[in-house]
Amino acid sequence: MKIIKNILGTFCIFMCIGSLSMIKVSGVPASMLTFIIFAILALFLFKTTQKDKLKKIENTNKRREQLKICTMKHINGLPIAEDATCTITSTDDKFIFTSGTMNFELEKTKITDMSIKTDTEIQEQYVSSVGGAVGGAVLFGPLGAVIGGRAKKKTIKRETHNYLIITYQSPDIKYIGFEVGFNLESAMYYIDDFKNKPHSKSNYQL
Repeated sequence: MKIIKNILGTFCIFMCIGSLSMIKVSGVPASMLTFIIFAILALFLFKTTQKDKLKKIENTNKRREQLKICTMKHINGLPIAEDATCTITSTDDKFIFTSGTMNFELEKTKITDMSIKTDTEIQEQYVSSVGGAVGGAVLFGPLGAVIGGRAKKKTIKRETHNYLIITYQSPDIKYIGFEVGFNLESAMYYIDDFKNKPHSKSNYQL
């Protein structure tokens, strides 16, 4: 629709230019009327195109604000129960994790990586590594063991679950994991925000 409006608007501008040429040559009143009509049409088309553009930007910003808050199941990494419902809120400088009456904050300056992994991927990597060791450390620490163990138990029905894994340093490397569930879009937004707006990782102290 936007492309069609731009094409029609451009056409109207050319018609206005043609009408002006006719007016200069012969001063025909009909050419003046044609100029006025196409000028009004061009103004209307470009104005509505601009409104559509602003509306699209507004909707995009509104959707981003909605994606900043979601609910996932906590797997490991926070001092709350496994599978506890946790609300994740992303602000400009930190994540806020809320479960019941408990709130936990993680400064984004401490985050070194964010990713989405399936339980099958983690289980396969965990098993294929020597004793679960990757680069001298257990893959995703206790979180990797929990998720890998879940995948190992799935024998009858082969289901794939997505997990949001946040890696941070405080002062040593730690991991927080959530089962994404139906909030894959929010999880992807968190990762895109992390990658597109890299935060300083120079301050790791609590």
